[in-house]
Amino acid sequence: MFILASSNPLEHVLPHPVFHIGGFAVTNHLIMSTFAALLVLVTFMWVASRVKVRGTGTDSYLTKGNLAHMFETMCVFIREQVARPNLKHLTDKYIYYLWTVFFFILFCNLLGMIPFGYIASLIISAAGGNGNDWSMLGGTATSNLSLNVPLALTAFTAIVFIGIRESGVAYFKHFAPGPAYMWPLIIPLEVMSLFIKCTVLAVRLFGTMLAGHLVLAALVGMIFIFANLSPVLGYGVGIGVVLLNLVLSLLELFIAMLQAFIFTFLTTLFIAQGAVHDDHGHEHDHEHDPALAFDPAEVRSPA
Repeated sequence: MFILASSNPLEHVLPHPVFHIGGFAVTNHLIMSTFAALLVLVTFMWVASRVKVRGTGTDSYLTKGNLAHMFETMCVFIREQVARPNLKHLTDKYIYYLWTVFFFILFCNLLGMIPFGYIASLIISAAGGNGNDWSMLGGTATSNLSLNVPLALTAFTAIVFIGIRESGVAYFKHFAPGPAYMWPLIIPLEVMSLFIKCTVLAVRLFGTMLAGHLVLAALVGMIFIFANLSPVLGYGVGIGVVLLNLVLSLLELFIAMLQAFIFTFLTTLFIAQGAVHDDHGHEHDHEHDPALAFDPAEVRSPA
């Protein structure tokens, strides 16, 4: 029964070494993040093959398959509703990075909701093997700062690199607003602000994904606490916990998607603050407005 819950709820969310390569421990979170990255690559190679233009006429631009159409719709949403209002004329130039960030975090979050380790443990135990050796597989990689900090560092690099690339030396003027006599105070605050923004990206994702799994694990652990007092009480609490966890799992599914969106949205805002200027891109906004014109080739080209 302790395959379903642990006396220590932290065991469900903390990283655990699965095997060692020399002196390096390969954890379950490292395995899941690698699996998520490979799954993103494989998925969108397949999606690209389904949205590829074939033949002539309007039918040749139709996406083949509902699943491919879903991913294409998500890509268009991120480009048109998140990136373009902020990055404007730079959208198509940097949308690939934003798509990569969004789908990688989304896949990590969703894969973390699937109990791969416990499923493998049950199957191996039923086959007569030692299932406990496999129970540590799975987990949410984004509930680990070892992944979220590199994601934040990547966002920091993108913010600074794109800002310098698009604005040149003028990018650094963002760190010195106001009169010159205020610069000794303002410049350190502006630099700290950039680091704090990226730190918040990592900590928000870490805290939200960790908290959700802790709550679910703690609730399931309550079954065994009450079962020690009375078997009947344990079954009664178990029914309530299962129903409550079903609702919380649906909420966690929503949060998994929301956190991927928030990370991507904030990264886009931070990039736009240093790279986009008000005197550019107004004519581009008009020509790319999906409400004014629709060009199937325009929709397909980034995919």
